[in-house]
Amino acid sequence: MSSLNSFLAYAEAQNLVLKTLDGIVMYHLTEAAIPEYIYFMPRRLPIGKSLSKFFNCQFRYIPEKFYLIYFNPIRWVLPNLAEVMREIEGVAVEYGHSKLLFQLTYGRITFDVTQCKKTNAKEDLSEFQIPIYLDEKNFFINVIDLPERMGIPKVFEKLDFTW
Repeated sequence: MSSLNSFLAYAEAQNLVLKTLDGIVMYHLTEAAIPEYIYFMPRRLPIGKSLSKFFNCQFRYIPEKFYLIYFNPIRWVLPNLAEVMREIEGVAVEYGHSKLLFQLTYGRITFDVTQCKKTNAKEDLSEFQIPIYLDEKNFFINVIDLPERMGIPKVFEKLDFTW
C-alpha cells in the first residue's frame, strides 16, 4: 500500500490527471505471476448484486466490450503486484474456441489521462467477437484495444465481490 501512496503523492506533485474505473477483469492463467495482458470492462457492480447475476443478465443477450490492456508495466508502480494477483479471488472461464483457462474477477484500475489526445483523429477500434464458456453456458464478448483516450493504466486494486 505504501507504493500506491507514493505513486499518488508523485501524481499530485506532477499534476497528473488520474481516472479510476471499477470493472470486470479477465486474464489468462499462466505460470507467470503477473499477466502480460488483461481484458477489462469498465462497469461498476450495483450494490448487493453478485457478479454471476450481473454477468448472466448483462451478457446473455448483449455482448459487452472488453478492452485489451497491456498490464505488465503496472508492476513498476506496484512492486507487490504479483502478490496481489496471487491473492485475488475469481472464477474460472474458458476463453475462445480453444478454451484457454482464464480467471474472471472484479477490480479497479487507475489510468493516467494527463496526455490523452483531445483530437478528432479516428482511432482504429477493430472489434473481435470471442466466445467464453462459464458454468456450462456460452457467452460472447467483444474485444478491442484500449483506446488512447482512456489513458495509461498505472494502478490495479483488487475489489471484494460475491460470485
